[in-house]
Amino acid sequence: MMRAGVCRALAGVLAGALVLTGCAGEKPPAASRLPQTTCFGAFTPADLAPLLGRGDEVKVESPADLKLTADRRGATCNIYVDGKSGVLVTAERQPLGQGFSWPLEQVNADPIPSVENGKVWDTGAAAGLSCKGAGDPFELELWLSGTVDDEKAGAPRPLLTGLMEKYADYAKRQTGCGT
Repeated sequence: MMRAGVCRALAGVLAGALVLTGCAGEKPPAASRLPQTTCFGAFTPADLAPLLGRGDEVKVESPADLKLTADRRGATCNIYVDGKSGVLVTAERQPLGQGFSWPLEQVNADPIPSVENGKVWDTGAAAGLSCKGAGDPFELELWLSGTVDDEKAGAPRPLLTGLMEKYADYAKRQTGCGT
């Protein structure tokens, strides 16, 4: 009988050690490896943390700014975590009147009322802005995508809506949209 009790106690200690080892080996939050601002300077690590999850290696491919012109028509930011795409953010300047045609029926997209032509779905968001002002008028097509990796972050659509609202405001300022 005594032996059975010792065996159970030993099994409990070993199980506890395995659990602790698993926690000790957990990867760090990938956002902690980002610069203070990323993706053209539009986002902070805290903004993107729910989309990046955890990982050892983070690689950012992005230009420093989003100052698009008739000559520099597009910009892409891709953040890789452990070799896989975690976040993709794009912007494209196009001639006024070209319009926006997005095949979003299959993703059951909802409107983002606070963003011109804004749409959100479970893994991304898009917006189409008409930019008229003192300079040459143009349209600006914005996309962002990523999968919410943190269960504590909640539903993906509110998070992605907030990111697109922030991104659309930032993109307007950087591109001179509406000025």
